[in-house]
Amino acid sequence: MSTSSSSNACKLLLLGRCLRAVLLSVAIQFLLLTVFLLSVNFTLLHPLEWVTGTLRLVASWYTWFASIPLVASVVLYGVSLCQQHLSERPYCPTRYRWLLHYGPRKLLFLGAHLLVGLLTAWLYTGYLHTDYQHLRYQCHAKSCVSAYHVYLLGMGIAAGCYYFVSVHMRQEITIEFPVVEQSRAEKLRELLYGSLTKSLVRSLLPTLSYALAFWLFGPLICRKLSTILFVDADERLEGFFGVATNLRLLFYGYLLTAQILSNMHLMRCFYGILLSEDLPLVVTKQRAAFAQEQEVTMVAGLGVFNVYVVQCLAAYYFYKLALRKDSTQRAEIFQLTEPGNRPANWRSLCDQCLSILGSFTEELTESMQKISVLKGAQSLPMPKISEPVSTSLMAEKLLLRQYNQVHGIRHIVPPRKEDAVDRAADGIRHVPNWCERVSTQLEQALQRLVQRVPGVVYLFNEPEGSKTTFLLANSLPVVYMTQALAQICVASLKEDPYGVVQNDLPAIIKAINKLRNELEKLGSVIGNLKAPSSSFNVLRCAVRRSLYAICNSFCDYLGDILPPGEELRQLQDLVCQ
Repeated sequence: MSTSSSSNACKLLLLGRCLRAVLLSVAIQFLLLTVFLLSVNFTLLHPLEWVTGTLRLVASWYTWFASIPLVASVVLYGVSLCQQHLSERPYCPTRYRWLLHYGPRKLLFLGAHLLVGLLTAWLYTGYLHTDYQHLRYQCHAKSCVSAYHVYLLGMGIAAGCYYFVSVHMRQEITIEFPVVEQSRAEKLRELLYGSLTKSLVRSLLPTLSYALAFWLFGPLICRKLSTILFVDADERLEGFFGVATNLRLLFYGYLLTAQILSNMHLMRCFYGILLSEDLPLVVTKQRAAFAQEQEVTMVAGLGVFNVYVVQCLAAYYFYKLALRKDSTQRAEIFQLTEPGNRPANWRSLCDQCLSILGSFTEELTESMQKISVLKGAQSLPMPKISEPVSTSLMAEKLLLRQYNQVHGIRHIVPPRKEDAVDRAADGIRHVPNWCERVSTQLEQALQRLVQRVPGVVYLFNEPEGSKTTFLLANSLPVVYMTQALAQICVASLKEDPYGVVQNDLPAIIKAINKLRNELEKLGSVIGNLKAPSSSFNVLRCAVRRSLYAICNSFCDYLGDILPPGEELRQLQDLVCQ
């Protein structure tokens, strides 16, 4: 199966899970509506009538027809979530490129949040008192704009906007794999209880902030609406005490905000739970005539680079497979194919893992070269030894030169003339003529002039360390893959009857050790970057853990696996720690 067909097959499987997540999101709307009505219509003296009346109201024809707009907005919200999960995640070096690629998607997602919040508030206000139900109401035999209704509708919009800004505006959607395996029912039950309780605490700040904003701008909005609708304005919520003393309205707004935040959190987690379930991958594809055409191998899943979720699921499947002792699927990795007696399973898996590790390490190295601190330390030339100098003095001069270059401190004494003169490859001195000097000065002046224009540097310059941050944020497949590869190497001592892994041990150790060295260099400056420290720590610990597991298992054979040198000494020191 080719890469495109594997990608399409995996997308088709994940699309079915997204549809089930949409159905769960629609069903949860009626559960949250029931919880809201039970909270609003609470009566202690008649508990049976309270429960039966609420259930009768939820199951009425009015509820089913009135909830159609909300259900449509939930479907739109689910489609936006599905599109973000299954779309490609390219690196955008500048903020302008990010706006071109992610801007329309973020605007659509923001619109879905606002629409869900508005329609949730509109549906819930239909079950409240008469003053809250409609935009118009009769006040003193006149038609007026209901400030209560405007307040609750604005609260729904503000809650949707608050959730988008706090969760989705600057972050990409990710899925989290569980540490402890649970059934789907246990995950949903734990999620439902936790979401309802946490939303009650999270909704306090946006509720109070919106009440303060409505005290400042609410009367103006109500007057504008009354002018548009040709009705009188409502003066019940004018002034600070008009808003602060209306406890019932504040309670309704608080409950509405809690419901909307809980609703959006549940919909996002439904996708995470369903998409994090294992894909039906196989190690060896069946060659029988009745084998399914959509059968996807683990190696093909690792090679789906345009869908980040698929690669994460394949790496996680490989990780769990490597931890299963004495399993038939793990034994298939070491088997020889028939006919031919070749280790095709291990060969394709090893080549794919080493290719991913090598490309990730190369990209990480190239991105680190653009970081000023690391670039300055790497580009410093070694001092020329023209006379016997002690080692401590030479180290002190090197550290002083590094400090001066990093902090932009210039020399008091100008450089010598022979150092300022360029030398060609043939050793002939070449001094730039006046045309070249003038053109260079004009180009530098033009660059400085453009950089002084407000917003140009912010939009069109690549932020320092942005590529490194992007790689670390999307390093979850590498985390699982390195640990799985190490476990396979360790298990090969007992389970590999043909020794198919032994020939690739030097390449695997060198690839993981090279990545470890780059991460150690990055660890000294990770505090100066905007990279997520949790992702960096997880990756570095996974790489060190994998390298230690291999070296500890093959510690007696390291001298035979690797040639003598600095790398062998580092690995021997790692085992002795």
